[in-house]
Amino acid sequence: MKKEVWTPLKILQWSVPYLTQKGIKTARLDAECLIAFALGIDRLKVYLQFDRPLNASELDRLRSFMKRRANREPLQYIVGYREFYGHNFHVEPGVLIPRHETEHLVETALQYLKKSNWISPKLLDLGTGSGCIAISIAKEWKVEVWGVDCSQKALDIAVENAATLHPEGSYHWRPGNWFDALTPDDPPKYNIIVTNPPYISNLEKAELDHEISLFEPEEALFAGEDGLKAYREICVNLYHRLTPGGIALLELHSIQAQKIVKIFEDIPGAQKVIPDLQGLPRVLILETPTIH
Repeated sequence: MKKEVWTPLKILQWSVPYLTQKGIKTARLDAECLIAFALGIDRLKVYLQFDRPLNASELDRLRSFMKRRANREPLQYIVGYREFYGHNFHVEPGVLIPRHETEHLVETALQYLKKSNWISPKLLDLGTGSGCIAISIAKEWKVEVWGVDCSQKALDIAVENAATLHPEGSYHWRPGNWFDALTPDDPPKYNIIVTNPPYISNLEKAELDHEISLFEPEEALFAGEDGLKAYREICVNLYHRLTPGGIALLELHSIQAQKIVKIFEDIPGAQKVIPDLQGLPRVLILETPTIH
């Protein structure tokens, strides 16, 4: 009996309906990405090699990848990276997958850095995760970075991403909860504080896609009954950790933007909310007075 020959085209024809049946909304795109990853080629080149016979090891990798995706494991964990602000950040289970809407934090921070007169500015990233926010900023503007996270796994990934994407940068990684993670030797105040804290309420858990609720780290997603716990904790010491004339940038849960703004309303200085490309409130900006 003639042995069946598998090609990228045949894999694609089989995997798209298979993944669709498993509830994957982006079945074709994901199948293309996994085929390209298994073959070590660019996704667009898959179409130039449709008739290429696949060897046994390539088929084994593809079967494993497709099975993992069918089990709703995020594509980013399978391929091992997520593109963010033009760079590929390594991610794996236990580390939050960067979202493109978080790029607004990076863009806003860079706008303030470019118009500031800070000398050797210091940036604190609370809940740094993969390090995507801080590293993206530091690649564009010379800042000294302190990154805090309660997950040692996340910090290990952030260290790796900084070494890979920006080895010449100045980074300090601290395990722990918000400002409590900082040591006595760290600066008492920072020119910029950025954070994308967990903000999903317990009531919203049931509404999440399985690939988020089952695979991404709970501590990076959920923040108590009302989803505002992390904002309240950050607010306690935020003002005292900013230099005079410093700024804090907080990603907002658009559904609860008004409640979040209210938490920070007593902090001296100017407040502003900027929207994302969909017009939803996305970033809360707090500008402290030039004299505390």
